[in-house]
Amino acid sequence: MDERAFAGWLARADSANLLLVAKDVQLPLPDMTRVKYVEQIELERAIARGAEPVIVDGNLAAAVLPAHEEDASLSAPVLLENLAAKASGAIALRRLLDELPADPAVEFLIGCGEEAVGDRYQRGGGNLAKAIGELADVGTAGALDVKAFCAGPVHALIVAGALVASGMYGRVIVVGGGSLAKLGMKCRGHLAVESPILEDVLAGVAIDVIPDDGHSPLLRLDTAATHRIADGSAAHQVAAALSIAPLRAAGLALTDVDRFAVELHDPDVTEPAGSGNVPATNYRMLAALAVQAGAIRREDMAAFERTRGMPGFSPTQGHIASAIPYLPHAVRELTSGGLRRVQFIAKGSLFLGRMTGAGDGASFVLERNPQQGKEK
Repeated sequence: MDERAFAGWLARADSANLLLVAKDVQLPLPDMTRVKYVEQIELERAIARGAEPVIVDGNLAAAVLPAHEEDASLSAPVLLENLAAKASGAIALRRLLDELPADPAVEFLIGCGEEAVGDRYQRGGGNLAKAIGELADVGTAGALDVKAFCAGPVHALIVAGALVASGMYGRVIVVGGGSLAKLGMKCRGHLAVESPILEDVLAGVAIDVIPDDGHSPLLRLDTAATHRIADGSAAHQVAAALSIAPLRAAGLALTDVDRFAVELHDPDVTEPAGSGNVPATNYRMLAALAVQAGAIRREDMAAFERTRGMPGFSPTQGHIASAIPYLPHAVRELTSGGLRRVQFIAKGSLFLGRMTGAGDGASFVLERNPQQGKEK
């Protein structure tokens, strides 16, 4: 979706009438009555007073007003971040719903994004999932947000799977919008080596979770794991707690998994900025664990990485890059391809909030449905 179309969604997402749009900018909207069109000079004055500019095709097209004079949580930059997360999440949700059978009964939404929606009294109060559902015309669902830094989507999928497996809900959708704050996050490293700034996209995600339909891959809750406080936060400790330990508990070895989906950051973005090839580092760690467990020989490590891993290909917005980008490919390969099992492993950086030095993470196995391809 291009910038102009997305700006139209920002206007649709603006339920508090905080977006001013330049009169000469026509946004693709089904209903133009709620948009505040102003002269260019008024936009510039609003920006001088604290509004956040919205640039479309290189030109000043709109501005987001602050919602409070003193509340930093309702400042214009924060509100634009939250509007962008709301809009991109709603786009993903709406696209998913349009591909499902007519009038699916969505009973619950779980938000898994990185935004902090609230005011100075509840800075991260949240439930953007409900706002996303409202914008996407989903009136049948309750909602809540799950916050766990980059590991949020995998945590949310485990919660969704448990809610469906318990029979509490028949259809739960995990949804997350893009992180505007992370656009160009590594730009200084890129500019220092004369590399283009590549982090120029927002990615949204929507994932449908339903009871076993005899065809779709199964989310095996018996393989679901979360990083425990006592597990330790060193890289090898986190990897062991999220990969080999839950597999062993389910009677499986690392070699019983055909593909591992880890942090799939695009190395074209991370390497020029000095962050290295994140997926390759993770796959090397998994291969080392397989050697330590006696599942493979040391000389087979390279083959393990090559056949069970993949190159990083995702935008580096943390919650998007952590395992989830491979999900649609895994679903395809587990239904019409040759894969049997895929383990999804996500890490979270809790230490960024300065409340703990601990890391975090979650994982689960997605498995080919044993009834897939059989006559019912």
